[in-house]
Amino acid sequence: MVVLASASSPAGSAAEEIILRLLIQLVIILAASRIVTWLCERMLGQTDAAGEILAGLLLGPSLLGALAPGTLKALFPPESSGILAGVAQIGLVLLMFQIGLEFEFGSHLKNERRKVLAIGGVALAVPFAAGWFVAPWFWESFAEPRPGLAAFRLFFAVALSITAVPVLGRIFIELGLAHTRTAALAIGAAATEDVAGWLVLGAVAVVARGGSSWDWVLPRLGLLALYLAAVFLVAAPLATRAIDAALARDGRLRTGTVAWVLVLVFLSAAATSALGVFAIIGGFIIGVALHNDRRFAADWKLRVGPLVWTLLLPVFFAVTGLRTDVGSLRGASEWLQCGLIVLLAFAVKFGSAFVTAKAMGEDVRTATTLGVCMNTRGLMELVALNVGLELGVLPQSMFTKLVLMAVASTLVATPAIRALMKGERRQDVEGHTSVAVGPPK
Repeated sequence: MVVLASASSPAGSAAEEIILRLLIQLVIILAASRIVTWLCERMLGQTDAAGEILAGLLLGPSLLGALAPGTLKALFPPESSGILAGVAQIGLVLLMFQIGLEFEFGSHLKNERRKVLAIGGVALAVPFAAGWFVAPWFWESFAEPRPGLAAFRLFFAVALSITAVPVLGRIFIELGLAHTRTAALAIGAAATEDVAGWLVLGAVAVVARGGSSWDWVLPRLGLLALYLAAVFLVAAPLATRAIDAALARDGRLRTGTVAWVLVLVFLSAAATSALGVFAIIGGFIIGVALHNDRRFAADWKLRVGPLVWTLLLPVFFAVTGLRTDVGSLRGASEWLQCGLIVLLAFAVKFGSAFVTAKAMGEDVRTATTLGVCMNTRGLMELVALNVGLELGVLPQSMFTKLVLMAVASTLVATPAIRALMKGERRQDVEGHTSVAVGPPK
């Protein structure tokens, strides 16, 4: 008996329509990402990271929607946003796992532990405190209904204190500076800072979801602490032994091992999501827990990394771009506020890193370079901002202003680092660097 495909079956017309729309969206996103990246590199001297972020913004209401709103609605209709966002979230979970996996703390802290920890710690604490202090002034300008002040202050403080390790690492590789001492200091400080920053963001997400109900918040913070202990003391040692045995037996990372690692990553993401923390934190935690297994990290980067960076990450940038509307900033006061946010974010991050580096004995040029490097927010900032938007903590206008701040800091970083480190240039040899996270050129 022949059974005809119904609309609800995988082969049905409704399913085919969904997959056709998704495929067209992916083609547009990937093509736009490559074109804008090429233009940014040739015309502006920017790295791939800046081009990929810009491509996502240009596909949204800020440019495509302003020039051809009907085209934007036809290509990215609201009813398909959930599917695209789901793909982006899976990509972020895997990306955060890979970022945690590739933090080589021993390498970064080996020779200058005190200096790295001091620069990273101060460059996190001072911007966080500054963001907490000034946030009420911005909050007062929001239209009703406003988000809770405490939750907004926490997220605004996190937004000012983040550094994007993957973007920073890619800049150093693409400029041929990955083997320099300054790059090692910058990546080490940013890596230790981001580990603390992501754990803080996880706690902030719990607080924001719980509001003023500490009966809800405190148990979840306690469960999160227990989960961290279980991962690092129990799950990580067992998983490391199993992965090492598989690598010794097979000689490389085979499909079955990749599948079991994915099970572990997604279980961790589901656990943190159930605890009231975003799923991406779970991916990051497992990555950090397994980061000491350098052979596994290298094989994972080779086999799985390219898919994450070339397919899933551009989808995330596109989703962020669809949520960002520069046209929503109306009037001089909105743009003045945006400019103040950019200046404040740069000043507190640069100043804290520069002063600390000088106090630790660095010369003016190195301290200046470190200040610029700590301002590279890029990808990590966009991840945190999307968390805040989804929780309702960041109003749309503030989300857009902070996205523009992240883009501005990323665009400034490449030419500034290139100029400041011109005398330190050393050509990077692919496969021999341990200071950067990102895809190969």
